[in-house]
Amino acid sequence: MKKFTLFIMMLVMCATTTFAQTAIEAPEDVKPGKIYWFKNCWLSGYEGYSASLAYNADKGMIWCSSNIGVAEDPTDPIQQYAFVEYEGNLYMYSVGADKFVSYKNDGAHVRDIPENYVTISESTYGDTNYPWCMAFDGDKLIGMYFQDGYEYSGYLYCTGSNTANIIYSWQIYEVGDLANADELTSRLATAMTEGKKLQAEAADNLMYKVEEAEEFLSDINYTTDGGGQVQLQVTDPAAGNYIWCNEPETSEGPIEQLIDGIVEDGNFFHSCWNGPVEPVHWLQIDLETSIQNFSFTYYTRSPGIANDFPDAIEVQGSNNGETFETITVLNNDLPQMSGKKYESGTIYAEKAYKHLRFVITAERTYFHMSEFEFYQAAYVTADENYMPYIKYLNDLANTTVAAREFWEANMDGTATVDEYNAYIEQIDELMELIKGLVSGEPDDKTKEYIAYLEEEILSLQGVGYPGEAPRAAYQALIDAAKANPTTQARLDLQEALKDYIKTEDIILPTGGEKYTLTFITYNGRRNFLNYEVFEEDATYALSMVNDTITTKGLPLPETAVFTCVDNEDGTFDFMTADGKYLTTPAQSAASGSATGIIEYPTCFTIVKMYPNGKCELDVTYDDLFGLVALNNGGTYMAPNSSGTTYYQGSLPHFMASWTSAMAIEVWTPGDDTGIENVGIETVVEGIYDLQGRKVENPSTGIYIVNGKKVLVK
Repeated sequence: MKKFTLFIMMLVMCATTTFAQTAIEAPEDVKPGKIYWFKNCWLSGYEGYSASLAYNADKGMIWCSSNIGVAEDPTDPIQQYAFVEYEGNLYMYSVGADKFVSYKNDGAHVRDIPENYVTISESTYGDTNYPWCMAFDGDKLIGMYFQDGYEYSGYLYCTGSNTANIIYSWQIYEVGDLANADELTSRLATAMTEGKKLQAEAADNLMYKVEEAEEFLSDINYTTDGGGQVQLQVTDPAAGNYIWCNEPETSEGPIEQLIDGIVEDGNFFHSCWNGPVEPVHWLQIDLETSIQNFSFTYYTRSPGIANDFPDAIEVQGSNNGETFETITVLNNDLPQMSGKKYESGTIYAEKAYKHLRFVITAERTYFHMSEFEFYQAAYVTADENYMPYIKYLNDLANTTVAAREFWEANMDGTATVDEYNAYIEQIDELMELIKGLVSGEPDDKTKEYIAYLEEEILSLQGVGYPGEAPRAAYQALIDAAKANPTTQARLDLQEALKDYIKTEDIILPTGGEKYTLTFITYNGRRNFLNYEVFEEDATYALSMVNDTITTKGLPLPETAVFTCVDNEDGTFDFMTADGKYLTTPAQSAASGSATGIIEYPTCFTIVKMYPNGKCELDVTYDDLFGLVALNNGGTYMAPNSSGTTYYQGSLPHFMASWTSAMAIEVWTPGDDTGIENVGIETVVEGIYDLQGRKVENPSTGIYIVNGKKVLVK
């Protein structure tokens, strides 16, 4: 703490000389050698919230000052910024961080070598108190996201282009002189020169890697021929490439609209919802010629009903049109929101088929789609021992082509070192994978992956995690891989992990055990369900204990502890210390009203959380691993993030504000059951995604850190 205080004092002394607060009158008023303070328009009307930019050392990024516990103060170095000029452009400098500010992951982060210059222009929002817009590279506006009670309030959102939006409107104050301006100018010039050198080296390394991959593909005689989109038709069953549905809806959504190229404006196909007879609906393509390897793309209906988006697609093949056999089942990451594109990737069948059927499972049997496209894969040849791994050869070939195109498109030096290195890593991984598969020899990566699975994945236990049977089955696969840790064994384990994470055979609570019930939002906010008694009128209710209690090291109150009752019929109840029962609150019931607690059992069904139309767009089963939802007679409880209102819905929520996702955790008296989930601040042995890939620089998402799930923002 003393070192930090001294550091701040030194910055104040060396960086500024005065703190006059003067709003700029024109973009050209922003000049090198001055200190500036920025305030955003969006929070201006919210009492108790501050909108000045501040450096957050924990996150290494720029944030709204109130959301890192800092009061607005133009004399505070972590809220001060300057601009340093290089080759005619202005680069933003954080006084508190003593680093430059650049764009990353849709936000603003600090780094030694900046990658993005900043421009200032007039806002068209219309508030004269906040007349300016700032943008990275002239096109990525710097804005601030805010929502009352939302954990991510104050995050800089740097992707927009609408200068009339309130979140991109700023006031810029000059607050002092930058005493070390010359030193910073020299430092920036040196850093940019070094950056260009590193950039050139990365470009050279990428081209070397591209040529290495091209030579490898040539050496194994890899060639492709043909392939491309197959034009489907719906008018002539006797002609080739005819697509049809076994039970289409007759009142709307004709099949013609499935292949007309229109993906929006209410243009869609719908299978029969008006008295369907068939137990399952499918699309079928009767091909002109047999096809073995293929892919397809579809777009979800826009706007669409959440229950009717495809949840899973079983792809079947036949050569007589009567007897079909399963080729594959696709049930990972099918989009559950309107207007989204799904790409199957190449499907490799064991033989060619004349008829392909896409059996679609949706929430209510029938389904809708906006558009469907079908592609024949190119015919591929290679040396015989490589032919079983055509999929990975195609991936390598496509990545190599994309990398060369990227290199050629960025010969002007606009690409970043990270972008070059990303392609290099992809090519390296694919080449290593292919060579490992062909050799069939044990490899160290598989051994490391096995250790990761046992130490980090199978160690995740408790309510909501896979039960005894799937755990034993997956352990058996791991044991088999230990005996022969080949590259193929690793791929098999990775594929099986998807099913392990998705299994609905989960651990359920134990009758008589005490638990905390924690609602978790999409952004990782934890709200503990609490029980309140109001003595003056003898009423009782549900409320929420905000996660700030436990992240400050305070234990949960015992009113946030519930005893499980196993009804021995597949349902459960949760009791308070005085014998009341948890139930689903009425819709929009405010915390503090007499609801959510009753005198008799509710009989909840505990359901594994799954992605659906009430979840954020990019939610996956990985994000929901270990989380459950309480189902009461077909409806799910979903409190908002502040815990002041509740919602009952036919689908469980997992969004920033509304969530049904719950962690049911065993309570130990006196324990702090909160987790620090907004960053990684401890010394870690390794950071992994849920598929076991080690991550050096984690971006936003769910990761395993020292055996625990952590949300990184």
